[in-house]
Amino acid sequence: MSTRDIEDISNNRRIAKNTVILYMRQILILAINLYTSRLVLNALGTDDYGIYQVVGGFVSMFNIISGAFTVAITRFMSREYVSRDPDDVSRCYSVSLMIQSGLGIIISILIATVGVWYVKNIMVLPKGRTNDALIVLAFSAAAFFISLISSPFNALIVANERMQAFAYIGLAEAGFKLFVAFVILKASRIRLIIYGALMMFASLMVLILYFGYCKKHFRECRFIWAVDKRMLKSMLGFISWAFLGNGSVVIKNQGVNMVLNYFGGTAVNAARGIANSVNSAVVGFSNNFIQAIQPQITKLCSVNQKKKMIDLICLSTKCSFFLLLIFCLPILKNLQYILYLWLGQVPDFTVVFLVMTLLESLIQSLGNPMLYGILATGKIKIYEILLSIIYVSSLPLSYAVLKLGYPMVSAYYVTVMLAMALHILLVMQSRKTYGLSLAVFIKRVILRIAATAAPAAVLVYLISFPVESRFAQLVLETVFSIAATGTCILLFGISGKERNALFSFVWEKIRRHTG
Repeated sequence: MSTRDIEDISNNRRIAKNTVILYMRQILILAINLYTSRLVLNALGTDDYGIYQVVGGFVSMFNIISGAFTVAITRFMSREYVSRDPDDVSRCYSVSLMIQSGLGIIISILIATVGVWYVKNIMVLPKGRTNDALIVLAFSAAAFFISLISSPFNALIVANERMQAFAYIGLAEAGFKLFVAFVILKASRIRLIIYGALMMFASLMVLILYFGYCKKHFRECRFIWAVDKRMLKSMLGFISWAFLGNGSVVIKNQGVNMVLNYFGGTAVNAARGIANSVNSAVVGFSNNFIQAIQPQITKLCSVNQKKKMIDLICLSTKCSFFLLLIFCLPILKNLQYILYLWLGQVPDFTVVFLVMTLLESLIQSLGNPMLYGILATGKIKIYEILLSIIYVSSLPLSYAVLKLGYPMVSAYYVTVMLAMALHILLVMQSRKTYGLSLAVFIKRVILRIAATAAPAAVLVYLISFPVESRFAQLVLETVFSIAATGTCILLFGISGKERNALFSFVWEKIRRHTG
């Protein structure tokens, strides 16, 4: 066996191990977050929960930018790790921390100015709640700045593929949010303001954990005051285009939220907030896998192994979709009962909003690995410009369809169609930047996904278990759905070579653990 084969096996094992760690993390975080969301909704009530989804949602909105910067910084750090020079990584870490601090100050000022204007002049609020909304906005701006500063530390952990630490810190963050939910349950007054303040505190605690871990385990986590101008220019150029693209994602997400608030008030925002909470928990299973393979995609591109990179992108695209499909099918079949079981009182529009949100996420899961391939090459200018045009158009289009009198869910029809347009754009740009053939992508990914999703969906929706207990029926149908989808994936979703490699990996693990 050649050295390259050994390295491939080692890399695949690392990806598998990191995926399992992040998968287990997400299961625990899912349980904690779902319980936390119920506590928060019950404690705040529909109106206050809706207010936080619009105003405090500025944190979640700009965290998309923070997450995008983490991806960009991870790309640079992964490339520097290929050179095996710790000083190069330290310079990259230092430059990224300077950039993040500057951007954090600028964006926090924008939130505190434009956000105040929006709350006072545009947002539809219950009478007498404007001051509360402004206070929550201030806490949100501070929480965003803290989370942005966390990005370089997050990127160090991901570039080093220390997913175990990433998992522990993620669990700690979920634990902080659960603690916040219990505190506001006990509060008798100003619960919304207390919630905003404590969420800011939770962001600060997560930053401390990231900083402490990185300082202890990575010697390259040291700040160098001498600025590497070449690296600063390169990172600023890359992040500027990433900022443009992900800023448009912010406009799309928060813009639709604002449009829904304008036409439907805070109750509609509460329904959207619940739909986003469930979607974030489910999508996390797919995103964790993608996060585990991102450093490998970047490193393969850095050493110009484009064929292996394309192979990994095709495989990870299928896996990303399948991991999401496994959870979506049983949820969609029993959605009304699951929401009732979770929340007790389900706000109007929640069911249909969640169906459309999960559909959009399934479409987006097909593009994430291709996006990391484009980011790895650094040729992102054209893609980010076209992405911005597609996503910014969601705001006027959503406003137009609701202004014409169409139902609230029409705004989601717009975002789903735009997600499909974005996927087509990703395929075209992947072909131009790193040579992903459209024919290869259709044959190895799209046809496999269609051959898997269609029979799995038919089996899940046709077969039911008519038992007396509705909860027992939910459990049985969920187990059957996971088993049926998993079987379809093994039979139709992966090639014979991939199937043999999977069975060999599982068998090796069984032999190792049984001595």
